Amino acid sequence: MPWSSSDDAEVLTFLPADQLTYWDLTAKFAVSTKDSTESGSIRWMLKSIEERLDILAPTGSVLAQVTVTDSEARLKTDDRETVAENADILFREVIGTSFPVSALRFWIRGLDAPNLPLEAVEKDGDGRITELTQDGWRLTYNGSIAIESGSHRFEVPRRLTATRGEIEIRWASTEWQALNQ
Repeated sequence: MPWSSSDDAEVLTFLPADQLTYWDLTAKFAVSTKDSTESGSIRWMLKSIEERLDILAPTGSVLAQVTVTDSEARLKTDDRETVAENADILFREVIGTSFPVSALRFWIRGLDAPNLPLEAVEKDGDGRITELTQDGWRLTYNGSIAIESGSHRFEVPRRLTATRGEIEIRWASTEWQALNQ
């Protein structure tokens, strides 16, 4: 697709979302159960050697910071620090429920997670996943965001709803920036 800012046209190369490997992302989320709903925002920076997630209150203050490396996952809050082998185990220990945090890296890009059993997938006419069932989670996608990085462009989902049993997680990506590493 040509992209022209003058008489000289440069070509913008569209790449599949699986090639978007490092990012700085801001999103809003809500987690609902039969008893309550919690909401906030998250800033997620994924780099080659470290992954950092800042969980923000609706007011914008940092409630918790999660740092993930190859050897551990660490959660820091004002009054507590918890360390686990990986993010999935950390989430289960802190929250008390199982959620495949490692799969979220794929799900937010509109991809199925390669390390989990795929139960069903539906795609639109352009080949984008619109609905996905994986590891007992049903995910539905709505809208898209285009991310430009140099001469590359990626398209990722804007909204994601993940449900399993009585848990519903709603995710709305508000800002994406591709990082080169």
